[in-house]
Amino acid sequence: MTAAAVLEDSAVRYAEYDFSRPAQLGRESTRHLEAAFESFARLWSSQLTAKVRVRAHLTLESVDLVSYEEYSATLPGTTAMVAGSFADREEPCVVQFGLDSALLWVVQMMGGRSTSLPAARTFTPIELALVRNLMEGTFEHLHASLDALLPGAPRFSAVHYNPQYMQVIAATTAVIVARYTMRLGDSETVATVMLPASTVVDRLAATGSDAGAAHTAEQTLEQVRSTPLELTLRLAPLTIGTGEILDLAPGDLLRLPHPETRPYELVAGRTQIGLATPGSRGSRLTCKITTTPEETH
Repeated sequence: MTAAAVLEDSAVRYAEYDFSRPAQLGRESTRHLEAAFESFARLWSSQLTAKVRVRAHLTLESVDLVSYEEYSATLPGTTAMVAGSFADREEPCVVQFGLDSALLWVVQMMGGRSTSLPAARTFTPIELALVRNLMEGTFEHLHASLDALLPGAPRFSAVHYNPQYMQVIAATTAVIVARYTMRLGDSETVATVMLPASTVVDRLAATGSDAGAAHTAEQTLEQVRSTPLELTLRLAPLTIGTGEILDLAPGDLLRLPHPETRPYELVAGRTQIGLATPGSRGSRLTCKITTTPEETH
């Protein structure tokens, strides 16, 4: 095989690694985050139902680790991005939802009735005050659900309407994004929660299953002892030519280079662990260990 052929084959078999993308979350970390974000969904649904007086339900669709640039590219050009700040931290968390959904909340909180989502537009000062009051409670629910994973309780900071012009976080910053399907009465929209990965990942590792006490030497040894291992009783190998193999037929005899008086090799994988002689016990074949390698450590 030529070098060019090897390179082409590798390009087909292995996808190029994109160093600009953050590493993915582990399975245990993802499960931990999903449980926390599902708890937040229940609390937020209850808050909206009580405040807006329209039955609300949120379903968690996914939890991903992406860059902020990738996250913002999935959002509408104009939307409600409510930023929450942490004490002594520059990166904010964000709760995002459609402006039309927020305007429906305002209509309902003011005593009006609406059967459909209003046309999307930015908030008036009075609408912004109502949304702010609502979101302060939402941030409290977020903190209650992800308490151990956050550096503190988030506080309402500002509302941004265009994700491309939200300058409080760099485009390449890694963020954790939870995506929800939000049902408000008969209407269905999308909402997201964004957390800076730098504020969560270390705490996530510290609270994960790997944060418990380290295994003792006895536990490790017990686990090694209970691991199944396949053993093979093997004759000394015979080397012959390919042509001879192709000419083999039923009834042919092969002379093996293994003396009749020599024990067989006892092998685990490709490692010889001793010598043994074959035998039987009742209807079962057996082997008797004759030699084991000397301990070298």
